[in-house]
This record gives sequence, structure tokens and C-alpha cells, in this order.
Amino acid sequence: MRCNVGKLNKRITFTAYTETINDIGQITLSEEPIKTVWANIMPIRGFEQTLEERLRPETVYRVLTRYHKGITPDMKIKYKDRLLHITEIINVDEGDFALEITATSKEIKDGKE
Repeated sequence: MRCNVGKLNKRITFTAYTETINDIGQITLSEEPIKTVWANIMPIRGFEQTLEERLRPETVYRVLTRYHKGITPDMKIKYKDRLLHITEIINVDEGDFALEITATSKEIKDGKE
């Protein structure tokens, strides 16, 4: 299976929390953009979800993008007004050419989840 780059038509940004030291010497966590890439985002249909996933009120997405080294499950994906929490990352066919990411959505309202 190869990644069809023509279907990667959505712009997403991977974000992660980083520690910074503020003016008074305290360590604070801030969400920083890591990498902006092209991706294909598809909501998972009801029949594709397990019973446990159907009981949760959040929307589950499948995100397909080219392979990018360093993407980890503790990162988040920002797409339009949504913040997607990564739950699983699959290196398709272990070929280092595509990542299939499963993520759940939380709407961002006034800059907060």
C-alpha cells in the first residue's frame, strides 16, 4: 500500500507541550507547534468502531499523512477549530512512507478545549 499524495488535501499541525522558564524562574508548560503537514482526515463510521468507542461522546478520526520521524502519541493535532488527541500511530506496512493515526476530537472554544 502506498500513500496517495493527491488525497492529502488538509493542512494539520502537530503540537506538543514544552517546558519553558518564565520571567520569575518558574517552569511552565506551553503548547508549541512542532510540524505542519498535509494529511487526509476521515471520521470513522459507526460500523468501524468497537462497542466501547461508540459509547464515548467524542468523534474518532483516522488521519493519513506521509511518514514523519518523531511523531508520538503524546502530541496533539490541530485542524481548523479542532484539537485531535492522538490515541494510536501506525507506520503503514512498516515502510516509513505513511502514518495512519487514530485520534479523538475536542472542540476548541475561545482558545480552550
